[in-house]
Amino acid sequence: MLAHTLDRILIVDDEPEIGHVLKSYLDGEGYAPSLVSDGSAALAMILSEKKYSVVLLDISIPGLDGVTVLKRLRNAGSDTAVIMMSRHGSEDLAVECMRNGADDYISKPFALKEILQRIEQAREHRRELIEKRQLQQEREDFILMLSHDMKNPLTAVIGSIDIIREGCLGAINGEQKEYLQSAIDSCNEVVLMIDNLLDIRKFEAGKIRMAIHQYNAQELISRVADQFSRPARHDGIELSAELEPGTSMISVDKNAFTRVLGNLLVNALKFTPEGGRITVSCRCISGDESLTLHIPDYATAPPDFVKNGCFVRLAVRDTGNGIPQDQLDRIFDRYTQFNRKTERERGGAGLGLTYCKLAIESFHGMIWAECKNGQGSEFVILLPCCPGSSNCSN
Repeated sequence: MLAHTLDRILIVDDEPEIGHVLKSYLDGEGYAPSLVSDGSAALAMILSEKKYSVVLLDISIPGLDGVTVLKRLRNAGSDTAVIMMSRHGSEDLAVECMRNGADDYISKPFALKEILQRIEQAREHRRELIEKRQLQQEREDFILMLSHDMKNPLTAVIGSIDIIREGCLGAINGEQKEYLQSAIDSCNEVVLMIDNLLDIRKFEAGKIRMAIHQYNAQELISRVADQFSRPARHDGIELSAELEPGTSMISVDKNAFTRVLGNLLVNALKFTPEGGRITVSCRCISGDESLTLHIPDYATAPPDFVKNGCFVRLAVRDTGNGIPQDQLDRIFDRYTQFNRKTERERGGAGLGLTYCKLAIESFHGMIWAECKNGQGSEFVILLPCCPGSSNCSN
């Protein structure tokens, strides 16, 4: 099998008779096998040389045991195919190995032809995984490049339309101004989708930068609600804010928090029919009320979240068709779109809610959706109050 002369295989086994027999057999089959009997040495060789196609890894070896070596290889991002070997195998042990990234598992004693077949299968499996990962990365890179490059011309389009809308190039009537504003709003929606995509990738790569400071929640919410009052009126929708008097301070990144609220309002405008209503509310929850909060099982709570004892509850409620109960646990996933058909529904990329979840969790808060099908939906954000908020008794 000379086709495999460039394929290096590392045999990790402290039983000399098995190790040497395997090495001799694989050498005769056209592979380039090496033999080592210590787990620590094997790990160092695989990670430093990065040239092994397959590792035959015994579980019971000196130094680091085989399962530990396997875990560290996968944590380090190694693409080497790994076949686990054990003389005292069991179904539970095999399942554990596969869960930790093994490509195959074989019990001793085994026939040499069988191990050769397993090596071929492991090589093919690992090759397919690498190709799939490369294709996914190329797709992501292309989307990010395209998204980033789209922002500059869109910004120029928005600027040009705005110049005409303001009458800088000649007088325009009220109807023309409305159409131009609608064009600007549509362009801004596309920019928002691009920003969501780019920042989601930054969140996932751990490269997002947040400038966390204390802000008055009511003031931030009021400003964003005012910005959406015009498009709401244009669509024949009543947009109102119910903000509890007083001062509720929250620790957030101002730009990210503003975009979260903007995403929720854009979402509400999409699915609220003409004549409907959107309500943005904000109030403080503390004391006994904080102990009776109803939080869905799918919502991720930060560690010791309920011990804060004082929260700001922000909600965006609409009178659209609602969300099916069986979709509530998936709506914050990337590219997930759900069916809430209305005559005025506009499309989207299914990224806005994903961004909201990632941003709110970076503020050590929670977000979820509530609804009664056919009676609208409510997106709820819960954030810890900063010490000293006048609405909370800390």
